[in-house]
Amino acid sequence: MGVLRNQFTNAMIKDLYAYFWENYDETPPMYEELFDVVPSTGAYDKFTSAIGLGELLEKPEGTDLQADSPMESYTIVCKNRSFGRVIRFSKESVDDSQKGNLMQKTAGTWGRMVPYTKELFYAKFFNYGAYTAGHDVFNNKITGVIEDATGNLGYDSKPWFSTAHPDKVGNTYANYTLTRALTHPNLKTTYLTYTSTNNRDERGHIVSLMPDTLLVPPALYFTAREILESTLIPDIFDNTKNVLSAIVQPMAWQFLEDADGWYLLKRKMGLMATSRESVTIDFWQDEMSKDYFTSIYERYGGAMTNWRFAYACNIAQS
Repeated sequence: MGVLRNQFTNAMIKDLYAYFWENYDETPPMYEELFDVVPSTGAYDKFTSAIGLGELLEKPEGTDLQADSPMESYTIVCKNRSFGRVIRFSKESVDDSQKGNLMQKTAGTWGRMVPYTKELFYAKFFNYGAYTAGHDVFNNKITGVIEDATGNLGYDSKPWFSTAHPDKVGNTYANYTLTRALTHPNLKTTYLTYTSTNNRDERGHIVSLMPDTLLVPPALYFTAREILESTLIPDIFDNTKNVLSAIVQPMAWQFLEDADGWYLLKRKMGLMATSRESVTIDFWQDEMSKDYFTSIYERYGGAMTNWRFAYACNIAQS
């Protein structure tokens, strides 16, 4: 297909960008509150999380320091994915219509769908995070470029939300409960597991682990607020003080699929979102058909980098 570019197509590209940004949904996206958004300069990012050294040992006077060596943890890959669309307009439709209106509608729709698409993509980490078979959103393989040994699962070959996360010294941990409704006692139980059991690194050493958010679908938002914002324990009539009051912040996300699922987590920890290429809009004419084409393109990615910073309840396994 031969491509024609002329004064008209170049002018349309400028107009399309203007229409796009006029209609861009400027509501702050939720994923930016939950993921650590970082720039990326390649097809993928790859790193190995280091466990580090053990605790320091007392050195009796006149003796040598005892040797230690770092242990390697897991290899994590985060690929940048490509998202885009192309639309074809017949030459006649462009010639016969009011060009501004036709292109304005197209770019205006994209202005709304770009942030919508990102929300859908990053919500998949939560919606499919407990799937026992995993999900493609966790698979960062690029054929012929980089392998992801764990496929559709997390870096430790388990779903992000699992009852059997292994460490490197033989222990296992759970950050998932299949059946646990959002209630005051259940949130307290989950909070204690999060902070007192899962607060271990790969060597089994204690680390500081404190959640700051209770993430819920809209259907549970008021339940979450009742639990977290009441002075007294909800539905208990003995004036017992609510020790969970303001302990974390409730947050509702309309892209969560499990109506009764909920997540206790630390924002921007354990989740990485990469930004590789911002939105590019193009417009050109085909030499043979004389039809016009317009396209939009963007690249970004995401990965779960540490399961410990989130605990999920009541979400599907398949």
